[in-house]
Amino acid sequence: MKVLTRRSLFCLVRFMMVLFILCGLLVANPARADVGVHPILPGGSNIQSEEDTLIRMAAERVEMSVRLATEADNDLVKLNPEAYGLQFSNAWYIAVAEVHADFTMHNPTGVDVNLKVWFPLASSLENLSWEINPEEIVPQIMSFAASVDQRPVEHTTSLLPNPKGEDRPMLPWASFPVTFAAGEDTTIQVDYLLPLVPSIKGSPLALYYIFQTGASWAGTIGTAELIVNLPYPASAETIADLAPDSLDNLPYIMAGASTGLPSGVTIENNQARWEWTDFEPGPQDDFSIWVLNPTSWQELEAARAAVQADPEDGTRWLQLADIYRSIATVGYNSASAFSATYYPLGIEAYNKAISLLPDHPSPHAGLALLMLSAYMRDAQAPAEVMDTILQEQATCKDLASRSPYADSFSADYCGQVEFILSFYPPNATATVSAQTTLDAAVLQDPTSTPELPATYTSVPVPTFTPIPTNTDLPQPTVTPAPAQSTSGAQTMLILGAAGIVAIILVGYLVSKRMRGGPS
Repeated sequence: MKVLTRRSLFCLVRFMMVLFILCGLLVANPARADVGVHPILPGGSNIQSEEDTLIRMAAERVEMSVRLATEADNDLVKLNPEAYGLQFSNAWYIAVAEVHADFTMHNPTGVDVNLKVWFPLASSLENLSWEINPEEIVPQIMSFAASVDQRPVEHTTSLLPNPKGEDRPMLPWASFPVTFAAGEDTTIQVDYLLPLVPSIKGSPLALYYIFQTGASWAGTIGTAELIVNLPYPASAETIADLAPDSLDNLPYIMAGASTGLPSGVTIENNQARWEWTDFEPGPQDDFSIWVLNPTSWQELEAARAAVQADPEDGTRWLQLADIYRSIATVGYNSASAFSATYYPLGIEAYNKAISLLPDHPSPHAGLALLMLSAYMRDAQAPAEVMDTILQEQATCKDLASRSPYADSFSADYCGQVEFILSFYPPNATATVSAQTTLDAAVLQDPTSTPELPATYTSVPVPTFTPIPTNTDLPQPTVTPAPAQSTSGAQTMLILGAAGIVAIILVGYLVSKRMRGGPS
């Protein structure tokens, strides 16, 4: 008969506690946007011909109208929501684009031509590791509708082999017959709803359209026009360039730093437009841009209006600066697609908050994080920039310990700078003497405030191209975003069950120990 010793019993209890904690860490809340694999979303695309043909696409006009998604939009794409935790959300997507495309097709021959026209209802899925979610189905557009010469036509949905291999899921396609009259133009219209692809831990949303499928028709596309209607003014604040090859990383698109507005764009009010002539599209010609999350724009407009209403309120400037930084950064404090625009605006707003709130630690932490974001990817911040960042960190820590604004949030905000710096290898040219000097000064006189420059105009600013700040900001009408409900019930249930099992097991072993029973 073996009896547990006090030491072995203690070790067992400690092991069970560690196991319980690990269970809590490993159970992910499925409602969080950064947990699990986002589904590949159906992609916009040109129509394709069934076979080699003399029919030419004489013209095409694609109009994409972006809006916030609603719960009703969930029915417009068929997928398996449980694979991604989407069943816990009212609306599965942040925003959608209502797509209407008009194609003018010309038959140059002297005979009628009958063809099937094909449209892909899902993206190619070529880069998704399906073994992560083997139960997943191919997300499929359910809202597709087609017309020929303004008359609606029925379409057939077919599952065709995946060109990337038999181990990949079958791909859904829509097809419908069209008769192209001899020597005449025939118009084809398609309508569908396209969910926008969210970036990883960032505000930008990817909007794209696949032009290369139009190369299946004879010759070049005579004229092509693509129009994007936005729920806010179109500018460098709301749209940014997205390299077409970034789509190879679906669904893990990182909104990396951009040079600003996409090339070739014409902007008027809430509309952005692109035009091409004699267009022979290849993979490099596929259209892709970043657009700002409409909810982020609503928050930004509200914060700007608040500052305009009371420009001497430092807390309003701080809130505005934090919104600028949230849009200018993604992931672990890296520059986003909108950094070119919002980086200088954020620097200005944080400095304004510092001047109005001299005892508040948070503006110093925000300024340090924003300055560092421009150099996170290459870890090559100039020495003077690193010195200023370290000064701001030290000031934040000092103020957080003794200012009227000192609270756990401010302390955590200061800690964010230290945490982000832990991912940033020191530059060979950067100095840490400023950090040592400031820390020593604070230790000698805890009531002192580290001396900082009044402005930061001498600090090198990354080669971003800022746009003029809008000084005439109307009071916005903010429409609440669709509720994204988060459910912790499943997590709490699993944690509770694990805890009960652990308690019962430990209690059982302890009782046996007290009775001197066998192990």
